[in-house]
Amino acid sequence: MTKRLTYIDIARGIAIICIVLGHLGNATINRVVFTFHVPIFFFITGYFTTTKLSIKDFIKNKFKTLIIPYICTCYAIIFLGTVKALLGNDLHSAINTFIDWSYASFYGAGDSYTDPFYIKGIGAIWFLLATFWGSIFFRLTLNFKESLRISVIIILFIISHISSTIIWLPFSIQAGMCASLFMYIGFLFKQVKSNFQSLYLEGKHFITIFALAMWFSFIKNFKSFWLVHCDIGRGIIDIAGCICACYIILFLAKFIEKNFSFLNKSLSFLGRYSIFMLCIHIIELDLFPWSSFMQQILPSNVSSIVYLCILILCKFLFII
Repeated sequence: MTKRLTYIDIARGIAIICIVLGHLGNATINRVVFTFHVPIFFFITGYFTTTKLSIKDFIKNKFKTLIIPYICTCYAIIFLGTVKALLGNDLHSAINTFIDWSYASFYGAGDSYTDPFYIKGIGAIWFLLATFWGSIFFRLTLNFKESLRISVIIILFIISHISSTIIWLPFSIQAGMCASLFMYIGFLFKQVKSNFQSLYLEGKHFITIFALAMWFSFIKNFKSFWLVHCDIGRGIIDIAGCICACYIILFLAKFIEKNFSFLNKSLSFLGRYSIFMLCIHIIELDLFPWSSFMQQILPSNVSSIVYLCILILCKFLFII
């Protein structure tokens, strides 16, 4: 059994917190968290991908760890959504809710689309489907010669981006193609990690400061970077900024592991159960009436900052 790396779990913990924050609809939060929160999971997946398992066993493992949670979460959303509509004494609404969430679950799109036909999005668990397909695409490329891998990854990435502007295919396959690039970069990072560790302290400091500057520039000039749509913003420069952001988060995770015991335990706990947290999060995001709930517990004249802070606290208490 592979030993868990605590700092990787901490990085996952930071990322899953940021995924929840990224669904609050706050533009200031989004321009920070959207620079890394989903890509770092793909990056870590690539980091741990090997050829030790056969393709068949690899797919079985990914199905168990990604598709089973997806199916279970979809069943929960369909059931709870239908029950919620029935409690409102509206049978017609309950039937429509059942049909809508069943359709969304089967199609597996992260967002809703109206062109060229209506697609209802299932929400954040698109990530599970994308990781499943991306992992398979990437694992298959590892059977190719090293000189050919990068070409295949780039072709998959280009296909995902161009095809997504025409039609969004079922099961988040295009997002999986897009994810394979970040998995490949994570795989390469593992290969050069030992070389980085052998650098003089000055070299490490330079690389870290440069990566931080690139990430800050990405945040400052953020336009869009929605992998749920295969949208890579300004292209190569934003991909570079994203990779720098992932590096800084991993650097921060290692720093927390060494220096902050409480944060270490808390974040690594969240990281270990990040998939479960994501599944609970999408249930509350799709079904829980947060606006009505907040109106009940807060006075009407509460400031937007206080409202946001209390909403964040309630969401995390609910999920955890």
